[in-house]
Amino acid sequence: MTAAHPAVDIATAAGAVLIQDRPLVPLSSWVTDVMARCAATGQAVQVLAPHDARLTLPLRLALDGGSTRWVVQEPGDGYYDGFSGLPLTWDGTAFVLDREAASRGPSATYLREPPAGLGRHLTISLQVVHPATAGLELGGTVERLAETLAGAPPASWGTAEPALSRWSREEVTALCRRRTPRATYLVFMGPHGAGAGDVPRFGGTVRVSRVTSGVKEEIRFAVALPAGAGRPLEELAELAGGLARSGLSTLVARWAPGRTDLTYPARWCGRPVPLGLAVGPAGVAEIGAGRARDAGPGGRPIGDPDEPGLWYPFDDDGPQAWKHLGDLLRRLQGA
Repeated sequence: MTAAHPAVDIATAAGAVLIQDRPLVPLSSWVTDVMARCAATGQAVQVLAPHDARLTLPLRLALDGGSTRWVVQEPGDGYYDGFSGLPLTWDGTAFVLDREAASRGPSATYLREPPAGLGRHLTISLQVVHPATAGLELGGTVERLAETLAGAPPASWGTAEPALSRWSREEVTALCRRRTPRATYLVFMGPHGAGAGDVPRFGGTVRVSRVTSGVKEEIRFAVALPAGAGRPLEELAELAGGLARSGLSTLVARWAPGRTDLTYPARWCGRPVPLGLAVGPAGVAEIGAGRARDAGPGGRPIGDPDEPGLWYPFDDDGPQAWKHLGDLLRRLQGA
């Protein structure tokens, strides 16, 4: 990134490094602007923060991609990746994996004792495609997600943090229409604070884009559940069933230990576990109903009986759950 930008501390031919020396690092409008500029030129964005800093949910989601990196400064010398804990080194243009140090495993700072009082973060990665009609209103899928899994609709939204606009389907739709054919990236958050009552913290991001088959929403959602919460498999099945009638492409649900304030420290908190996978009617038809139905044990039809999707819940934990998911995906792909 060659052009000067107030949020960029180091600019190289490979991309931009943003140094964020603060206890809680959000997805600010400056950060989203740098990400958009670098995406347009095929460059990387790296956010460098102290080892004791935390990321907000929207920033964590934004950095979980191939051209971005969460770089963490060790208490002394050195750096590591905030997601994997593996050591990094500066090569003159960007922070890259330190292969020699990484062969010995993650940073000891990353592996220090997990924070006390962790709950669970239930996360959903969802893709839906709507017909591109004049009457299309966006935001309903996000509301359905939030109401089913958190018990309340979103409270606010915006194109960056803080999300200060009151949640409104009409306003979300109007912004996306004004920006088409360009994609629109949005942040939404739940009713946190004194007025939230018993509603758990939740939020997420949405990317809205035009595709040949209509209007695509790519939604990433997370809700912070208490430590004793059981697997919400029935709620997920209900959600997938409703979405299968409303343009569902794919849905992946998983959970992992996490802070109840829905922020993310640069340390190991526990292994994520997949909870379920849903494939929409178009995907089932493309795969073949018989092959999709036989791809994994426990798969059940959802949505319209004449044009069903399929929901595959997972009951296992740890590595076995990931093996189950991997086997299912290979069968669905015909491998």
